[in-house]
Amino acid sequence: MFSRLFNLFTRKQKTPARPKQAIHPITTDDHAYTQLNQLAPVLNHDDMRSSLSNNDADVINANATHTSVVYREAILNKAQKIAGYSFTLSRKINLRMFASSNDVQRLYYEVLLKNIISMNIQRLLGHRLAFIPIFPATLTHPLLKKLPATGTVLVVNNLAQLTTENKTTLPQILALKQAGFHIALQGDIHTPGMQPFLELAEYIFIDIGGSNLQAITSQINEITTHLFNKRLVATNVRTLDEYHVCANLPFHYIQGTFVTSRAAWTKPSMDAGRIKILELLNRIRQDAENLELAQAIKLDPALSFKLLRYINSAGTGLTTKISAIDQALMVLGQQNIYRWLTMQLFISGTGSALDLALMENALVRARLAELCATDALSMKERDELFVTGIFSLLDILLRIPMEQALAQISLPPMAIEALLHKTGKYAPYLELATACETFNQEHIAEISSQLGIDITQVNTYHADALIWAYEVSN
Repeated sequence: MFSRLFNLFTRKQKTPARPKQAIHPITTDDHAYTQLNQLAPVLNHDDMRSSLSNNDADVINANATHTSVVYREAILNKAQKIAGYSFTLSRKINLRMFASSNDVQRLYYEVLLKNIISMNIQRLLGHRLAFIPIFPATLTHPLLKKLPATGTVLVVNNLAQLTTENKTTLPQILALKQAGFHIALQGDIHTPGMQPFLELAEYIFIDIGGSNLQAITSQINEITTHLFNKRLVATNVRTLDEYHVCANLPFHYIQGTFVTSRAAWTKPSMDAGRIKILELLNRIRQDAENLELAQAIKLDPALSFKLLRYINSAGTGLTTKISAIDQALMVLGQQNIYRWLTMQLFISGTGSALDLALMENALVRARLAELCATDALSMKERDELFVTGIFSLLDILLRIPMEQALAQISLPPMAIEALLHKTGKYAPYLELATACETFNQEHIAEISSQLGIDITQVNTYHADALIWAYEVSN
């Protein structure tokens, strides 16, 4: 658990850690290039250059099949709430892009943008940011015009190439900024010739995975001393311990897999408030009458207040005020009450400050799994699948092993089978929803094929789930 955190504090500044395995560029003879070309086919490099130089908005074959999944990674703000998402393709291919040719970078970008556009991400950008990588070779890509500029942060990589070709890249960056895009820089900001680009950038990404604490604080101090109004983003944050270190540094945003990381918890998070909610959830599963549920909720003034506030909120669409718990239960119905209580499980009591972000992640999983099963499972089964998705992070929430966590609550047998053994009817849907948080294209393609779901539809459902989760959690 503490190995990466220990390394964070003890690595020598002069020798930051580097990946042990060499990162090889993708070439036109490479299998990865073949995969990309299948996703966004081009006739040949000359045709692609011609199309790009002519600013052809239809540079990608309109009939090309979308067989690539866009992955998301949450980016949290200082208030420990999700401020946006980073959207990308395979992490392995991302790393190799830095050493690849311009043509391969353009091809990668065509695949990424085509899939992001198909997700209609402007629906996500009302209160969130979308962080999308971009390379110097793709600064004038025609598909950028189809992205919503407001709320989109273009994260510029390969800074050495950016400065080497500054006579063309600097005006291009300026044009994107003037078009309304936000600009971020990721890489070595000490690269000669970076100053004009730093002045245009609003965000600067700092990878904490390859440096020690002294190097990180030194870089932060240098940026904040010489540059003003720059928002610092910590990336590659994998554990909660690393998150807490970054939270105490002047980072504005923190990105990584830490929200859903599992660790050796020192104590469970089972306070009285959560125990009460678990009892109510179990009563609903045991078909308790509304009168019995109402009496139990009334014994908890805070929960009663939250329920009445929720049912009288604008989102429920009611025109008449509800002032009694009994009436609230009758109007909502036990299924909706069950879902509402699962959300309260995440945000009640004295848990981690990250519980809100954890809840939203669970909601995305649950909704995405439910949507993917639209044509395959009955309504009752989809409801149980939703519950399975919600409780897939119960062990992290309560900080106890999953088997112990599930002992606290009554769930459908198929849900328990999926959560404990990753088997049964619900397991592949949960696996697909969880896989969209990872970077394994082949695994997702395999599960989608097994379930008979088109990858394009998975991307659409993914965006729908992100929007729904935001609306529900807010």
